[in-house]
Amino acid sequence: MRLIRRSSLLSLLLVLFLQGSALAATANVSMTEYVFTPKTSTINAGDSVKWTNSGTVAHTSTSNTPLSLWDSGSLSVGNTFTFAFTAGGKYPYHCTFHQSLGMTGTVSVRIKAAPPSGPVGTMFTITVASINAPAGFVYDIQMKKPGGAFMNWKPGTTTKSVTFDSTGQPIGTYQFRSRLHNTSTNATSQYSAAKSIMVT
Repeated sequence: MRLIRRSSLLSLLLVLFLQGSALAATANVSMTEYVFTPKTSTINAGDSVKWTNSGTVAHTSTSNTPLSLWDSGSLSVGNTFTFAFTAGGKYPYHCTFHQSLGMTGTVSVRIKAAPPSGPVGTMFTITVASINAPAGFVYDIQMKKPGGAFMNWKPGTTTKSVTFDSTGQPIGTYQFRSRLHNTSTNATSQYSAAKSIMVT
């Protein structure tokens, strides 16, 4: 039953992804004994990662718990598995067979902010995903004001982008980061790398 639920979630995310991004790129990861190369893949929201077993024994690409977004199952030599990442965040994963040997990796999904700079009063668009949040998921967005620390700004967001209105805000560098949040299990990805904008 758990596998059916996981497959259904994967199918839903893939369908939503395919509807939303015709210009997506694919990053390639090689699976050998006993490493993923590259160990960290950095992509944009909407891009995919394709794992290829280039080794001599079976491997898996399996999302870490508790989020458990994907599981390739056993990939024999030469086989591939592709997964689309629609939301900003960092997603650690492992090979089920060889995790104890250090076969782990991370997919880092960037977010976007536009324009990169503007005077006080500029409306900035912060894009944290390539699709609106699927049922059961939200995006938690944090902001770091000039001289401050990251604080919750728009947790529980369901839209793929939000607006930061800099009217009346101090000048300086603002940073934003986001994560994917499963509202039924409370599991989350790690936060994405920070994206900066400058209010001048």
